[in-house]
Amino acid sequence: MSIRSLELLDKATTALFALVIMFSFCGLFLVPAGQTILSNLLVVASVFGLLNYFVGKKRDVGLEDRRILWVLAAYAVMIFVNRLIHGDQYGVMRGLFYVVVFALMIPRKPVLLTLGYAAIVTGGIGLGIMSLWQYQSGIVRVEGFTNAILFSQAALTLAILNWFVFQQRQLLRWIRYGALVALVAALFALYLSQSRGVWLALGGIVGYVICYKALFKPWKYIAIAILCIASMGITYHTNQLVQLRVADAVSDLNLAEKGSYNSSWGLRVVAWQSAWLGFLDAPVTGVGTNGFDALKQEQVARGLVPPLALNAALAHAHSQYMQNLVIRGGIGFVVLVAFLFLPLWLSMKKMGGDAACVLIPLSFAISAFSDVPFEHQDILYLYVLSMIFVWHSSEIKVNESAL
Repeated sequence: MSIRSLELLDKATTALFALVIMFSFCGLFLVPAGQTILSNLLVVASVFGLLNYFVGKKRDVGLEDRRILWVLAAYAVMIFVNRLIHGDQYGVMRGLFYVVVFALMIPRKPVLLTLGYAAIVTGGIGLGIMSLWQYQSGIVRVEGFTNAILFSQAALTLAILNWFVFQQRQLLRWIRYGALVALVAALFALYLSQSRGVWLALGGIVGYVICYKALFKPWKYIAIAILCIASMGITYHTNQLVQLRVADAVSDLNLAEKGSYNSSWGLRVVAWQSAWLGFLDAPVTGVGTNGFDALKQEQVARGLVPPLALNAALAHAHSQYMQNLVIRGGIGFVVLVAFLFLPLWLSMKKMGGDAACVLIPLSFAISAFSDVPFEHQDILYLYVLSMIFVWHSSEIKVNESAL
C-alpha cells in the first residue's frame, strides 16, 4: 500500500476507536438497541485495528499492562466451555472476546482520551435529561431504553467516571466542572430509577472512600462521615420517595418471614433458595441455561421451593453470585469473583485505593447481590470498557510524564 493509503488507514482506525469509546459512554444507554450498535462498532473497529497493526505496521497499540485482559478472556472462556456442556450466554461470551481484541488494538493516542472525557461528561448529562423527561412523561421509575435496575447501574458507573474526569488536572476547567454537573445529573438519574440495590452500592462506595481517605486524614474524613450520615437522615425524613422504597423493602422482608413471598424481595428469596439447591445438585459446573427451567420445575414438584419459583419474573436467580453458582457451578463462581475483585486489586496496586477502577468493580460487586448485571450485554460492555478506558488513560499519562 502507498504511504497515503497507510495514513488514511491509521486515521480511519483512530476515528473508529474514538467512536466506540464515545458511544460506550454517551450512546449505549441513550438510544434504542444501543448494545447491538456497540457490538457492530467493536467488530468494525477491531478489524481496522488488526489491519492497521499488520498492514500499516502501527505497533504502538493496546494496553501495556494486559493482566486485566486475561481476566476478561478467562470469563469468556468459562462461558464458552459451559455453553458447550449445557448451554450458556452466547452474547456475554462474544461481547467479551470483542472487547479483548479491541483493547489489544486500541491506539495509544491522547486524542482518544480527550474524546472519551467529553463523552463521559455528555453521557452523564444525557442520563439526567432522559430521566427528567421520562419522569415528566409519567414514568415514575425511570428506565431509559432498558429496565430501571440496569439503567441505575449505568447511572452509578457514569457518576464514578465523571468523578474520575473531574480529577484530571490537565483538562480545561470548564470540562472538569462540566463533569461535576454530569455527576449530579447521573446521580439524579440513579435517584429516579428507585433501584434500592444500586442505592446500596452507592452508599457502599461512599463509605469505602471515606474509610480509605480517613487512613491519611482521619479528622477531616470523620467529620465528612458525620456530615454524610446527617445528610442521609435528613434525606430520609424529608423525601417521600425514599421513605416509600425503604418501607416497601421492610414490608417485603416481613412478609417473607411470615411465608409470603409474592413481593419484590420475597421473589428474590425464592430465587436464591432455588439457585442454592440447584448448586448443591451440580456443584462443579452447574445446571447450565438448558437445565435452569427444568431444575425449578423439579424443585416445585418435590416441594423444595414454593410454586412462585416458576414466576416469569424469575427468569434468572436475581443475584449474579447465585446465578453463577446454579448455571456455572463452583468454577463459574470462582471466575466471577476473579472477574470482579482481581481488576479491583490490580487497579488498587496500580492507581491507588480510591481510583475509578477500584470503585467501579466495587459498585458492581455490591449491586450483584440483588441482580445479574453481567447477564446483560449493555451493562457488561459498560463495565469492561470503563475499566479499559481508565487503564488506558493511566498508561498514556504515565508515558507522557516520562518524556
